[in-house]
Formats: sequence, structure tokens, C-alpha cells
Amino acid sequence: MEFLAPLWNYVLPFLAILTILVFVHEMGHYYIARRAGVRIEAFSIGFGPELFGWTDKHGTRWRFAAVPLGGYVKMFGESEKLTDDDGNERPLTAAEKGFSFHHKRLRQRAAIVFAGPFVNYVFAILVLGVLFATAGQPFSPSIIGTVTPGGSADRAGLKTGDKFVQVAGRQVERFEEVMQEIGLRPGERVAAVIERDGQRLGVDIDIGVRQLVDKRGNEVPFGDLGAGAFIAPIVGRVVAGGAADAAGLLPGDVFVKIKGQAVDTFEDVRRVVFANPEVAIEVVVRRGEELRTLTMTPQWQIGKDAEGNAKRIGGIIGVSPKAVFRQQHGVLEAFVQAVRETYGITTATFTAIGQMISGTRTTRDLSGPLRIAEISGDMAQNGIYAFFWFMGILSLHLCIINLLPVPMLDGGHLMFYGVEALRGRPLGQRAQEYGFRIGLALVITLMVFATWNDLVHLKVIESIRNLFM
Repeated sequence: MEFLAPLWNYVLPFLAILTILVFVHEMGHYYIARRAGVRIEAFSIGFGPELFGWTDKHGTRWRFAAVPLGGYVKMFGESEKLTDDDGNERPLTAAEKGFSFHHKRLRQRAAIVFAGPFVNYVFAILVLGVLFATAGQPFSPSIIGTVTPGGSADRAGLKTGDKFVQVAGRQVERFEEVMQEIGLRPGERVAAVIERDGQRLGVDIDIGVRQLVDKRGNEVPFGDLGAGAFIAPIVGRVVAGGAADAAGLLPGDVFVKIKGQAVDTFEDVRRVVFANPEVAIEVVVRRGEELRTLTMTPQWQIGKDAEGNAKRIGGIIGVSPKAVFRQQHGVLEAFVQAVRETYGITTATFTAIGQMISGTRTTRDLSGPLRIAEISGDMAQNGIYAFFWFMGILSLHLCIINLLPVPMLDGGHLMFYGVEALRGRPLGQRAQEYGFRIGLALVITLMVFATWNDLVHLKVIESIRNLFM
């Protein structure tokens, strides 16, 4: 049954996410259209032949189709004329114009079109808000921990304990937000505002470049700050039978010194321990109001080399920090943070699009359905939190893509409505027709390009090339 693993692990999670997001999107169009008095002929999840469905009391056919890669809401009277069963066109009657989409006022048509992407955005906030209120939000204070000597932060004069207030014009509260802005700008100079000893200072940071390598060996350039988040040197958990346990270390103890060196962050402890396997080291900790001196001998940490063979890689004492990696919020604060998160991702997305247009970012980052399916499967395997987080982010991106001013997309329709509002009348039929043809060509080209990126990313092109070499 191993041959079915890709189906269970990747295809089904992708289709589950896609079906939910398409339903949410089309429900936005449907709801506002019904409120505006438009008759809905069909609400379809998927394209092609109908697998099953039903007709409600309003005459709407709710259908699930054979190709589950999208969906649509079919509204009555989307053009000025109707086509009868014989293929002949006829004008709408006065009664039919009353529930025809085409004959609604401009603001009603615009609201109907805008509702789909808007509901996707609201859905993203809702999903993230529920996650942050129940399972918590990844939350590290925007305080600098260990600074890498010679790195970007060090060259900019940043120090352990400095707190980021603003990065690239964005107000930040979490170190995750700092890294989001830094990661977008490898090799660029970024303006930031930090807080040090109660004073705010402006700094310019020349961001380094780090190559992130995924599980398939693909390299992606990422902005490197040369500093990590601050993790207080407080003991959170002591592993039974480890060196720390044998020395009498307890949860809540605060590291003050290790091997004669002052400790500022938990990383200071890790660095000394890693470099001293099987060497007795003296540790000073604060327990309550009392300082205690303990002696412990780090054990060897066993890892693997490139061939998968076991090897010794450094010392370990069996202790982890007391750190809040996910902070659970009250309901109101959870949704405030969800709005902040979606806003930050939105601005980051437009920044990335702008970088692609200007040529400062590679277009290899554009993903198509294959890579989205792969990510969906990976997130599903990482647990329910990752799965729903990805669903929220994908819903947000679906909103952004649909609002791009490209004919065939919702944003293209809104662009035409904007022109209609300025002119006082719609664009001519021929102009709209050419616009939609251009839009269709752009959408198809983008899909082909993104799918090619997917095939390269998934090493399919490389495998095919190797067959003929």
C-alpha cells in the first residue's frame, strides 16, 4: 500500500484545503449576490461533470464536480442577453432584469465581485485568531540574544538586549516579525529602530545572505541578521539522568556564570557546554535569593554525518530553557494579533512581488499547484496546528492573487468597474472582450510558469534530463 502514500499524505490534504477555501471564496460572492437580489443558478465546487448535487428552494443547483481544482457561482444574467435552448440570443425581459447580475447598480456588482476575496481575508484572520486563542501564537520578544561576531547585527553595532521597535518601516513586537522583514531582504540595507537602555536609536543594517536548503536540496537566498532571539538563561526542564540532573540543577534555576564566564542568554550556556564534552565545568546558578555553585560534566551528544553514520558532535547536559515559544492569548488579543499577522504577511507578499518585478528577487519563488500540494502534505504531517495555519495563510494569498488587476480575476472585474465609474458608462463590449482574452493569456502563462517552477523544484525536470544523458 506504499504506492498510495502520496495520495494520503499530499493529494488529500491539498484537496481538503482547496475545497474549503474555494467554498469560502464562492460563498462570499453568493451571499452578497443574494442580498443584492441576484438569482443564483449554480454553486459549484469543482469543474466538469457533476458527481452529485441538489437544487434548493430558490432554484440554485448546489453541485460537486469531477475536477476539484476550483469552483464558481453562476449568476443569472451575467450578460445583456440570454441564449435559449436552440442557441438563439434574446434580450432579457423587464422581470428578468430585476434579478439579473448585469442590471444591478455599479456598486452592487462591485460588492458582489469584491466579496469573494474579502471573505478569504476575513477567513484567514478567523483561522489565525482561533489558533492563537487556543494553541497559542509563536511569540519571542523582539529582543536580540546572541550576536554573531562579524555578522550583520554586529557590524551595525547591535548588542545583546537591544529591542527592535521598527524594521523596514514596520512596527514589530515579536522576533518572528523581525525575521520576516529581514528574511525578505538578503543583501539589502535595512533601516531599523531599536530601544537600548530606555532610549530609541536608529540603525542601518546591511543584511547578509544565507542559503536555506530544503529537503530536496534546493537553495533559497534568505536575509541573515547574524543574531538570534533573546532566550533568558532560566532552566525550564531537566532531563532525568543527564549531567545537569546529576549535578542537582532544578527547573527555575537561573544561570549566572559558567566556567568563569558571565551568562547573558541561554545560548551562552549552550556554547560553553557544547565545547566541553567530558570536561568538568563549574556553574553558578541563582535559586531564589541564593547563589549556588554546581559542578557538572557534559556528556557527548551523538549526531550523524553526511553518510548517516553516528558521530560525536559536542557536549550536552540535558537541560532546556524556560521559553515561551507559543503564547496563548485571550480572545480579543488573539484576533488583534491575527490582524497584525495577516497585515504583515500582506505587506511582505507585495514586497516580494515588487522585488520580482524589479528583478531583485528570483521568480523561482512562484509556486504552482504541485508545490502547494507538497506544502499542504508537509503541514498535515507536522500536525493540526501547522495544517490550519497554512490554510489561513493560503486563504490570505488567494485573496491577494484574486485582487490583482488582471482580467479574468476578481481584481480585473473591479478594474473595469473603476473605469465604468470614471466614464459614467461601461467599457465597450469589444474592449472588455479583448481585455479578458489578454487576462486569460496572462493567467495561463503564469500557471504554466509556476508549474514549471514546481517541476524544477520537485526535481522532475532533472530526473527526465538524466534519463537522456
